Amino acid sequence: MENQSEIARLNAKITRLSSLIEVNELIGSSLDLDTILENVMTISKKVMNADASSLMLIDERTNELVYQVALGTVGEKLKKEVRLKMGQGIAGTVAEEGKPLLLEDAYTHPKFFRGNDQATGYRTKSMITVPLKVGDRVTGIAQVINRLDGNPFDKDELELFIALSRLAAIAIENAKMHQSLMEKQRLVKDMEFAKSVQESFLPQFEPDIKSYRFSAHYTPALDVGGDFYDFIQLDKVRTGIVIGDVSGKGVPAALYMAKLGSDLRTLAYTEQTPAIALAKLNDLLAARSRRGMFATLLYTELNTVTGNLTVCNAGHLPPLVKRRDGSVKRLQPAGGTPLGMLPGMQFSDATEPLGRGDTVVLYTDGIVEAMDAKEALYGYERFEDVIRKGPSDPAGLKAAIIADVARFTGLSPQHDDMTLVCFGAER
Repeated sequence: MENQSEIARLNAKITRLSSLIEVNELIGSSLDLDTILENVMTISKKVMNADASSLMLIDERTNELVYQVALGTVGEKLKKEVRLKMGQGIAGTVAEEGKPLLLEDAYTHPKFFRGNDQATGYRTKSMITVPLKVGDRVTGIAQVINRLDGNPFDKDELELFIALSRLAAIAIENAKMHQSLMEKQRLVKDMEFAKSVQESFLPQFEPDIKSYRFSAHYTPALDVGGDFYDFIQLDKVRTGIVIGDVSGKGVPAALYMAKLGSDLRTLAYTEQTPAIALAKLNDLLAARSRRGMFATLLYTELNTVTGNLTVCNAGHLPPLVKRRDGSVKRLQPAGGTPLGMLPGMQFSDATEPLGRGDTVVLYTDGIVEAMDAKEALYGYERFEDVIRKGPSDPAGLKAAIIADVARFTGLSPQHDDMTLVCFGAER
């Protein structure tokens, strides 16, 4: 009789070991989180000869336990309706303390919450609850409830379920990491696509105008940004040169910039002056303003016959002009307010004559506010100094400015979008 009992015990151990091997193979066959969760609890329910099984993971945003899998007659109801706080009920207690719990009669435990049974009509008798751990960190709990033969769970079954849950926790964490990696890869692809779309909104070529040269530089702080510039050929003698900076960074700023640029192009062709165009653009942006977004913008109009530059400024940094003699003049037209903040704003035009060999420099604050490793700003003094000492031709001056900013910042990360437009008449 004793031998038969020992044989039965050994057979049970063999069955449990075989089950662990089966579970390990099953959960290792997929990296899909939902599949792993379902497989783990299905086989746990079978191996433990349980009437019901469930698995809850901790929602890191609310620090609550949420049902991921609930197998049994009332499983779907539990999944839809039940969330547990840490320390609440048996599951919350095990999650909080990080220790497994075997109950031969759940109703005798002071922490057992009878509300679920009362709501569903189910009667919980014996149960095992085990924390899912990655290292010392509890990520959730697994439970089996009521043996099918009516007997309570025992210590051997507790030991088996602990082993099953260890395998499950590792598999779940691997699946989460895989899911996170796939999401990051998707976001990288999305950002690459967004970057290519944004670049398509920027000029692909500089204007080809006799005796005039144009050169531009654009580098976003992130993959996409809110800085922009544009060249608009209005007619045979007038060219619009635009530079702007949308508040914020990333995709929201890029989307705002794309719409702003499109609207400005339309108004530049239909309105008589830059000031009128910006007033109408401001009203359009203010009417659909979201999350307090706005933009600073400098709209200049170059007449290549008269050599006059008309400047309209909507809260942007003033343009600089490097004269033929090497001096630098900061143009200070009426600044106005940024676009999109308040409707009904009026803007003013100012005219500046340009001579042969003069070079105009338009820029965003990412240039003058570039920082070195000690968080010192590049500043206007350095900026105007490199313009004064740099070449007169637009391409050469642009390259000198960008190189000087790069020398100043060194290996420090770029904090803001950097945009620079240089143009002028040949000597």
